[in-house]
Amino acid sequence: MKPRPLFLIAVIIAIASLVGASVTSAHTLVDPTTLTPPLKPFRVCYQDGPWVKCDTSTPTTTYANQANTDFDLPCGTIYESGTVTTHATRWYKNLLLVERNAQEHIAGTWSLSPTGSGPTIAFATDISWHETFLVPGDLSSDSIVEHGSFLRVPALGTEFHDSGINMADGTHHGNTSFTDAAKARLCALLTP
Repeated sequence: MKPRPLFLIAVIIAIASLVGASVTSAHTLVDPTTLTPPLKPFRVCYQDGPWVKCDTSTPTTTYANQANTDFDLPCGTIYESGTVTTHATRWYKNLLLVERNAQEHIAGTWSLSPTGSGPTIAFATDISWHETFLVPGDLSSDSIVEHGSFLRVPALGTEFHDSGINMADGTHHGNTSFTDAAKARLCALLTP
């Protein structure tokens, strides 16, 4: 068998790389302000078959010493500091919003001090949600399903956490545990 000339192999590789480049650059950008509801002009949207797909992720943000009144603790108000990272994508059909998916991670600490001083305890959330808009383009018509670890406090294990799935009809499947004993343990960890 005669070896193929090196030139023929180079041509085949060049053609293959051009085919790959044309597939990856085939997306056509779409002006996000032409969508319903419109997005801010800096969002990146492109035509993806019959859909327009938009990245609506937000930059990582931080917050400090915000009162959290979600829990009635015997030792007082929890003050929360954390970092939030959110990734989100919207899909439009006929330029109308029909679906939105997002994932959010929050990692932070709780304290009993409004300045964040004194003992702290770590908490985290990792949730995802999928929204379908029953009336395309109408934000008020969303049907949402959320799932993940809505809250976990590693130092308290399964005694103080919320995880599972929240259905569009308002039902929750999973495990939610905020017992009085867990609240007392949380207070003991946060009290100097």
